[in-house]
Amino acid sequence: MKLKPGTPLHVKMRFAPGKIINVGRLAMDRGVALLEYAAPFVESGLPLNPLFAPPALGQLLQAKNPRDFDGLHGVFGHSLPDAWGLLLIQRRAEAHGIAFLSLNALDLLSVVRHRGPGALIYEPEIEVDDNEAIDLDVIAAHAIELADGGEPIEIDQLERLGGPSGGARPKILVGIGAGDVFVPGDSDLQDGYEHWIIKFRSSKNDFQDIGPLEAAYADMARAAGVEMSPTRLLVGRNDRYFATKRFDRLPDNRRLHMLSAAALLDIAWDVPSIDYDQLLRLTRYATRDQRAVEAMFRRMIFNVLAHNRDDHPNQHAFLMDDAGRWTLAPAYDLTFNRGPGNQHYLAVGGHGGDDIVRADIDAISQTHDITTENVTGILEQVSAAVADFPSFAEANGVSKQTVNMVNPRLQDVQKRLSIAAPTKKRARARG
Repeated sequence: MKLKPGTPLHVKMRFAPGKIINVGRLAMDRGVALLEYAAPFVESGLPLNPLFAPPALGQLLQAKNPRDFDGLHGVFGHSLPDAWGLLLIQRRAEAHGIAFLSLNALDLLSVVRHRGPGALIYEPEIEVDDNEAIDLDVIAAHAIELADGGEPIEIDQLERLGGPSGGARPKILVGIGAGDVFVPGDSDLQDGYEHWIIKFRSSKNDFQDIGPLEAAYADMARAAGVEMSPTRLLVGRNDRYFATKRFDRLPDNRRLHMLSAAALLDIAWDVPSIDYDQLLRLTRYATRDQRAVEAMFRRMIFNVLAHNRDDHPNQHAFLMDDAGRWTLAPAYDLTFNRGPGNQHYLAVGGHGGDDIVRADIDAISQTHDITTENVTGILEQVSAAVADFPSFAEANGVSKQTVNMVNPRLQDVQKRLSIAAPTKKRARARG
């Protein structure tokens, strides 16, 4: 799990099994990453990051904010696992007699290799060999045990399936085929399988029924007009697990280059440093599409009304195809969350909690050329969907205890923003 000292890492973009472009070589100099572009990537005209200057041969691109990404550029830091994934890699390294603290960022990228988000892959690869059958209930039990500080037996399988994962909650990458047959999803899949992510509960930090709750929020977001990747609630012997189809993976094992807002801007995701105004500006710059700006505005409204305050820059992503076209990725990780200090990570007009008012929303809409008619339509549709949360919760098996905890907070937000709650009949029609 560790590269030989001085070994450079080769970075490539893998858009399909037969379409791989050499991006360049990545090396560390006194803890700071340097990228030397390769000729094929310079000739391709593709942007590694739309905020970067066009690549040139012989150019050494130094990491802008190395402290925020373990010495790396944000583009490559986005490939690193955090929280759950890092815990898995740490436990596996220790199981093989390797001190986790001896691993640097390049070592971690070589462990991620081709398993990370998007199209970026890293060589040389540190291989993982594990072909055990996937039992969701068994993996969930081991994941919860590890998240709670225990020592699960199946650490190798957990690391293979979840090591590249971002986020705090336990999760695994799988392929799902007909009849809900599960296979490891960290590599290419055979015909008939699709790439999915399955999440598990962290007993310390989550609602007992976090799977059904996130499924309800996904359905509610769709009713609100928010683009979501397909989602499912998988029923195991012991629990129900939220699953979402990967939007960075396409049929025939094709891939899209994927970067979060934090990676694009080279900023730490866990420290509030941008607001929704800046996120909307980034959306316009990256996509050059007013429709994407309005889609991001709609997500802002949903996050405020649905009390999803875990809306940091890693929770918003952008996708690039093999022609260099950037689009806004579907929304993800939507659920009830109080946020840090009961605040949104991203402020709305300088306000981040119960102090957000309708005037803040109107000011942002005017700054980003969203018409009053469109703002009204977005607010009405999102409000109708969120007001019908109890119906979405019931359909997904959310407990009454959780509904009674969440729903009053959603109603409070509607009242504070002076958005008339629609009738239940109207809300159901919109859902």
